[in-house]
Formats: sequence, structure tokens, C-alpha cells
Amino acid sequence: MTRMKKLNIISVLLAVTGIAMLVIGVLMKIPAPALTGVGFLLIVWALQVIK
Repeated sequence: MTRMKKLNIISVLLAVTGIAMLVIGVLMKIPAPALTGVGFLLIVWALQVIK
């Protein structure tokens, strides 16, 4: 598996986890998971910029 494929898989998994945490945080009105979800999405964005 190439480095680019690994980064793509990691990006997709982080994005899915981030979106799920955002949804959980908003539905349960808990800020911590929502903030973590935003952080995960920022990491995905940073990985895409690095590529």
C-alpha cells in the first residue's frame, strides 16, 4: 500500500469519526465531542493540504 493510499484511508476514517462526534455532541448538547469532531476535521484538512 502506498503512502498516498494510507493517507486517504486515514483521512476518510478521521472524517467519518469527526462527523459522528459532531452529531453526537449536537444531539446530546455536549460540547466536548463536538469540539473533538471539529479537531478531527481540521486534521483531515491538514492532511489533504500536505499531500
